[in-house]
Amino acid sequence: MWIVPQKEEIFISGALKLCLQTPAEESSAELLQVAIKHSLIGIAVCDHDLTVHFFNPAMARLIGGKIAAAHGLAMLRLLGVDEAAATAEIASQGGWAGLTRIGAMAVEMHVAVESFRGANNVAGWLITAHQPVIRPVSLGDHQLIALSGKLTAREREVMLALQEGASNKAIALRLAISPRTVEFHRARIMQRFDAKSVVDLVRKVAADAMAAM
Repeated sequence: MWIVPQKEEIFISGALKLCLQTPAEESSAELLQVAIKHSLIGIAVCDHDLTVHFFNPAMARLIGGKIAAAHGLAMLRLLGVDEAAATAEIASQGGWAGLTRIGAMAVEMHVAVESFRGANNVAGWLITAHQPVIRPVSLGDHQLIALSGKLTAREREVMLALQEGASNKAIALRLAISPRTVEFHRARIMQRFDAKSVVDLVRKVAADAMAAM
């Protein structure tokens, strides 16, 4: 499965490649080493034949602390990459990027292999791995009410129907309960959230569910 890297992924790998390609006198080698060491992104630098020269602690954690991964292809296998597919893609396209799943929990991981070339004929491959950025999804009142942890299952059903504008009688028919039972649940929910109206109640339940996320 091939993917187009997100903008932040392009920036991360591009910035690191720029540092690797910049002469030492123009960049602080010590600063670069500290940054790579403490990065949450797994980083490995390989020479032209994919022999691994070093990798940071984040990469060590991702490959299960297997320090014996002295070759890039062995490292890619540990990262859940299909070696044959990656090798073919690297040979034909000059790099590889994709989503993999590693470990017993099948953690989704973005892995990339990119070439770099610097001064004095320095050239090699950069392997990076990290979990994709999860962007928050904007939820509407209906979804938030459904996620509320302060409502019982029945109260949630009543609340969702109220949010849709249904009357007590309509809710009773939908849930096969009496209008009086609907009124009981409605009054209890409004008291719990100190709401003055249904509109106020919807707003407060949604806001509470959002705050709990």
